[in-house]
Amino acid sequence: MKQIVRISVLVFGLLGTYLSVAIPQVPAPDGGPIITCPSGACLPPAPM
Repeated sequence: MKQIVRISVLVFGLLGTYLSVAIPQVPAPDGGPIITCPSGACLPPAPM
């Protein structure tokens, strides 16, 4: 029983590694800011 668990963990590890490498990466646009907040909602208020 222990051997089946060890083999299944090894197979899932190898399969997960293969799938993570096989999925193509999405290229990021160069030269632009990374937008993380919608319409500046995360910016602190400007000093008066």
